[in-house]
Order: sequence, then C-alpha cells, then structure tokens
Amino acid sequence: MLETNESTNANNDTAITPARRFAILIAAGMSQFLVTVDYSAVAVALPRMASDLNARTIDLQWVITGYILSFSVMLGIAGPLGDRYGRKKILLIGIAIFGLISMWVGMADTATNVIIARIALGIGGGLLLPLAASVLADCTPSSQLTKYLALLTAINACGAAAGPVLGGLLTDSLSWRWIFYANVPFAAIAFTMVLLLARESRNPDAKGKLDFLGILLLAASLACLSLGVDGIPTWEPAKWIGTFGLGVGLLVGFVIRELACRNPIVDVRLLGNRNFAGFTLAGMFSNSCWCLLVFTTTLLLQKVYTLDAFQAGLFFLYLSVSVVAASAIAAKISTKTGVTPLVLMALILQGAALATLWWNDNLTVAAFCLAGGGIGCAWGWSMPQAGAILTLPRNRVGLASGSIMTVMIMGANLVVVICATIIDATSGAAGKDYATGIQISYLMGTGLAVAGILATLFILPSRSKMKLATEQSMRESL
Repeated sequence: MLETNESTNANNDTAITPARRFAILIAAGMSQFLVTVDYSAVAVALPRMASDLNARTIDLQWVITGYILSFSVMLGIAGPLGDRYGRKKILLIGIAIFGLISMWVGMADTATNVIIARIALGIGGGLLLPLAASVLADCTPSSQLTKYLALLTAINACGAAAGPVLGGLLTDSLSWRWIFYANVPFAAIAFTMVLLLARESRNPDAKGKLDFLGILLLAASLACLSLGVDGIPTWEPAKWIGTFGLGVGLLVGFVIRELACRNPIVDVRLLGNRNFAGFTLAGMFSNSCWCLLVFTTTLLLQKVYTLDAFQAGLFFLYLSVSVVAASAIAAKISTKTGVTPLVLMALILQGAALATLWWNDNLTVAAFCLAGGGIGCAWGWSMPQAGAILTLPRNRVGLASGSIMTVMIMGANLVVVICATIIDATSGAAGKDYATGIQISYLMGTGLAVAGILATLFILPSRSKMKLATEQSMRESL
C-alpha cells in the first residue's frame, strides 16, 4: 500500500516544499490518529455505553468486533482502490465517511443502531489508515521516506496512547457520545488539509477489475465465523454449528477464489513463502494477544475492580506509554539485532504478561503486566510487517502489506469474539460474574503467545538467513 510510482516521484518530488510536506504529514497523521484514538477510547467506554443503552457490556463487544470486520475487509481493498482511482480521492472519501458516520454513532439511541453505525465507521477507517501513508509517501523523496513514515507511525502510536485517557475523560465528564462527536471537527480539518495540500497519485500499471466476489466471500465468512462463536452460549447447537460451518465453507471458497484471481485482495499465494508465512503467523498471534489484553483488562478494571471510565483510561497509560516508547526505539534496535529476535521478544513479553495476569490479577501486578506487555504489543505489531515485507520483491510490497495486515486484524477479531463468548458463558445466572471468564481468557492469551513463539522459533529465519532472503528479494526486484 505504501508503494508509489517511482518515476512520477522522481519528477515531482521537488514540487513539494518541505513546509508543505510537513503539513501533509500532519494531515495524514491526524487522519490515522482519529482511527487509533477512536478504537482505544471505545474499549474503555463500553461499560458506560452498555448502561446507557440498557444492554450488557459483553453484548456490546460487537461495537468492537463489528467495526473490525468491516475495517479489515476495507484494508484489503484500500490499496487497489487508490491505485486505480487515485489515492488522494479515496483517502478523502475515507475521511468523509469517518467524520459523518461518527456523528451517526454519537446520535444512535439503541445498542443495535450503535453496532450498525460502528460497522459503517469501519469502512471509513479501513480506507483512510493505509491511504494516509500512501499519500504521504507519494510526496516524499526516497531519501526521506523512512524519516517521514517513522514520524507518521509515532503520531499513530500517540493516538493509541491517548485514546483510553481521552475516552475515559469524555465518558465521565460529558458522555461516551462525545468520543464520536469529537471526531467530526478533526475529520473536517484533515479533509480540508488533504484536499488543499496533497497531490493526486495512482498506479498507471493497475489493471483489471476489483475482486468484488472475493470481498463478498471474505466479509460473509468473517461474519458467519464470528456469529457462530458468539451464539454458542444462547443458540441451539444446530444453529451455531451451522453458522460457524458456513463461515468455514465461505472462507475455503475465498481462498480458492484468491488463488485463481489475477487481482486478489489478499494474496494467499504469498503464504507459500516460508518467511512471509512465519511473520504473518507471528503477527497474527501477537496482535491477537494485544486485542485480548485490552478487551479483557477493560472488563477487569471496570467490572471486577469497579474503576470508572476515566480511572481505567489512566490505568491504561501503563500500556500506552510503553507502546509509544517501544515504537520509537524499534527501528534502531532492529538494525542491530535483526527483525526476528524482536518478534520473539514481543511474544515472550506478551505471554509473560498474560500468564501473570491469569495467575494474579491485582492492580499492582496488572500495572507491571501492562507496561511489559505494551513493549511486546508495539514490536509484535510493527516487526512482523517489516520482516514480511523485507523478504519479498519490492513490486509485491503493496499487496503484501495489505495481506498481512488483514490477516493480523481478522485473527485478532475472532479472538475477541471467543473471549467475549467465554466470559458470557461463565458469567453466572445474572450475567454479572466476569472474573472467571476473564481468567480463562488470560490463559487462552498465554496459549496464543506460546503458539506465536513456536512459530517464530521453527519457521522464521535467523539473522543471517534473513539477510540472504532480503538480498534475494532485492535481486528479484531488479
């Protein structure tokens, strides 16, 4: 998705002044900031939202998982859409959708309406997150690209850090609705800045129709898998097994379709590359641990320890600050150690945090676990993507980055649904005893981290082999 038309950039880089380029960075950063703040803020606000809408907190997990479903599908097609119709144009559409739908979410008066609006919001988020980086990359010389993308990543990480605090503050001082209302003016500013400052770019070599059948199969399979798991505690066995089985069948159909398609939205064939497959698996397990940690600890803080939303948001600073700090030093460390050791360390830290929370979840222990786990979350998000891209020729980077990100987010989404189902099934007759389900979820997260560690140890290359793979991919690009 970050791949640009090199010949176009070579001729037009000088037309962008440093001041204008920095302003485009701010606009792109503001766009991504909205997405990361919104996601992390909503997690803290769920209990208050449930109370206001007369719903159980656990039922409102679809506010998160429904959003991720549409978000992950759009991630896969944002790059091809930008390549064909213009990256600036599709980014502007994504920002407009995000701002307008945020108003709808804030005004929604039932749990069902909130969930539907959040699914629509994921469409905007899935468009603007990758294309904000693409628009910035288009106006940046190759010599400065790493610097500007690092700055963009830092802004993105700050959004994740600020989200829980802002979400808690707005929820307690005004209303959870203001989490969404606050998106509107910032979306308007970002839209105006991109419209006036960014230039249009597209890939002239992008040909063929979009794989709409693949998009439909992916969305339907994810929805059926999630609904099937979610229905286990309340549906008849035949109903949830049938729904889940349909999801599996649709997912198999999606894989077959992508293997046969000339322009796939997720390039399944990349998994034939052992290194790419290893980084994809490690990243999926790590991101699943991150989402499980946030979702489950939110319930722990507010439903078990009865903290209010703002107190919970402040508590999440232990996680958020370590994510920002670890993101800032990841590139420098990886140049010395290689990518694979950081991926391994990320999963070890996440596994240790989740195992400790399963064993002892008092607030002091939880603070240390969030701080240590946050380092793992940061490296486990960025390093698998970097490693996967490094092992492939440059002409496949755009589709590869979208493919691995889609798999990472889809896997995490299903894990959150499973956690919510476990907590719901063990919550007692009154549906209010979350402690048991939370402990089981932490144990499940530990298992995911262990699976990621094994994938890293037995599939991913050593530093010397990684260097050879990178050199090979560079030769293939020439």
